[in-house]
Amino acid sequence: MRLKRLLIAGAAAALAAMPASAGELSFWHAYAGQQDKVEFIDFALGEFAKAHPEVKLEVVAAEQSAYKTKLNTAMASGNPPDVFYTLPGGFLNAFVKGGQMYALDEELARDGWRDSFLESAIAQTSKDGHTYAVPVDVDSVVFWYDKARFAENGWTVPKTYEELLALAEKVKGEGLVPFSLGNKDSWPATFWFQYLEMRLKGSGVVSAFVNGDPDATLGAEATKAMEKLAELAKQEYFPIGFNGMSDQEANMLFLNGQAAMMLNGTWQIGASADAPEGFELGYFAFPAVAGGAGDQSDVLAGVAASFGVSQKAENKADAVTLLKFLTSREVMTKYVELRKTMVTVKDATTETAAGPVLYDISNKLMKAAGHLDPFYDTAMPPAATNIYYTSLQGVLDGSLPPADAAKRIEDALRAK
Repeated sequence: MRLKRLLIAGAAAALAAMPASAGELSFWHAYAGQQDKVEFIDFALGEFAKAHPEVKLEVVAAEQSAYKTKLNTAMASGNPPDVFYTLPGGFLNAFVKGGQMYALDEELARDGWRDSFLESAIAQTSKDGHTYAVPVDVDSVVFWYDKARFAENGWTVPKTYEELLALAEKVKGEGLVPFSLGNKDSWPATFWFQYLEMRLKGSGVVSAFVNGDPDATLGAEATKAMEKLAELAKQEYFPIGFNGMSDQEANMLFLNGQAAMMLNGTWQIGASADAPEGFELGYFAFPAVAGGAGDQSDVLAGVAASFGVSQKAENKADAVTLLKFLTSREVMTKYVELRKTMVTVKDATTETAAGPVLYDISNKLMKAAGHLDPFYDTAMPPAATNIYYTSLQGVLDGSLPPADAAKRIEDALRAK
């Protein structure tokens, strides 16, 4: 395989995908400027070149911030790349709706390829019974804490939501912030609402809207979840000014010992690399909520990246060969090693590659989960996501009643 790389910084015209002939593929990804991801993609494509010298790749890399706009432009112009990085949920579904994605069902059914993935991950890149992209990595959300501080103070990991609130009172009594939260960019608070909705009503609520289920509803549980979220803010369990604080600032409060816990994704492992000496990162699952109708073992976990094939790709056989190679167990284990991120391929997140904390989450928490519920804000259409964000911020600052917030979000999800 001959590799030709194009690093695109600006003009959308420069990102136009060139038609591929037999043995040629255009391949786009959003990993430019992210060193660990660049290391992975360079490794993977280098190994692919050795295994498939007959395939020539035109590789286009763009930074994440610009990638979505540029890919949308290429798709709208009718000149898409052959194989490309895509987000799951609403972003991918827009291309599916436009008939621009190649369904991978037949290929996935051969040689156990589909069975090599976590089914819950494949579900996040599927629509109406067809799979349009292969999922690569997955992030889950848990509570993070400093084991040493908990031991020093005699605090125990809560198993129920009531125990969590009781612990928050103890922490607050020590003059510390119970839960670090920086909601300036709106998404961090979504973890709180979604877990409460999952525990009270169950998983798959937003997915049902996205998949066109006429019976989809957030239910009365959404108002209850909003009420619980409002109560957390009222009790001052979050930092002062948290709605205007960045996630990075909230992380510093946590690492510096000013906050006892933080509800965040598995990227927290990397974010804790600069923790002070003596800090011992631990995690626990979101606790069970008494009386909740949901499976209390469910985990908020979303596919962060996937790769698909354009319906217009002339060389689909080589395109699928590339996808199979990228999602092989060996290549995915290297992904874990380089990025310290879980992957969607079964048994690829090994203890050696992942490290003890990530491996424990993957091998215990994730495997024991009844369901893995994808991130609401990623799954929603963009307009609904914006309403979701502003509604949560309104509940947290007291400017929007919980019932009104729940109704606004449900109305946005029902809108076509």
